[in-house]
Amino acid sequence: MLKIGHRGAKAYALENTFSSFRKAIEMGVDMIELDVRITRDKYPVVFHDVLLRRMTKQFGLIKNQTLAEVKQLKIKHIETIPTLAEVLEVLRGRVGLNIELKARGSAQVVVQTLRDYKMDLSRVMVSSNHPGELRIVKELEPRITTALIFRSTNAFNIWLVFDFLAIVFLPITKYYISWVVRHARADYLNINYHLLSREKVALFKRHGIKICAWTVNNPKTIEYLKDLGIDGIITNYPDRL
Repeated sequence: MLKIGHRGAKAYALENTFSSFRKAIEMGVDMIELDVRITRDKYPVVFHDVLLRRMTKQFGLIKNQTLAEVKQLKIKHIETIPTLAEVLEVLRGRVGLNIELKARGSAQVVVQTLRDYKMDLSRVMVSSNHPGELRIVKELEPRITTALIFRSTNAFNIWLVFDFLAIVFLPITKYYISWVVRHARADYLNINYHLLSREKVALFKRHGIKICAWTVNNPKTIEYLKDLGIDGIITNYPDRL
């Protein structure tokens, strides 16, 4: 089972920073999950939110900033926002990476960055709640493992309507989710652990879908999910896995 640190070791250090990534490695993770957004001048940077405010106390959208402007910002007045290139340079060969594409239009630049840094693609997972981005990744680099995230809340579109209906009508949920994963040409389903059950896990596995659960912090829940036989757990507390 993959041990995946959420934004590094979010419970112990500032999310999506080198401090958090180092802490996760110290705690023995197999992979670090990190978020990527694209700057106005098309550089991939490691940052979760659409807005700058929560992490930097500045106003604005990160997609409207140039890389030079992003590099002037500090996360909680402490650390700079890393670029994906910097992360690959420092972490390459030390740990697997689960790179979440937060926005449309980011697949091509992320794949090119992976190529530029000659990454071992067997240690890379690219995840997103945008199926089209994952299909682009597979078209560009079939060797990259992809994961459909079901469903983080930054995809405000018609898919949310279908998600809502699928969850309300619980008997069809598992079939709908399986269809969405196949539609995205994804290898993994990265799913909120509340939506998992023994029956759903068995169905997904019959369809050849590997499963990672997020974001799991409670030790009892971790043990329950391990017992279900899922393939990975994403947590803020890597030392609990």
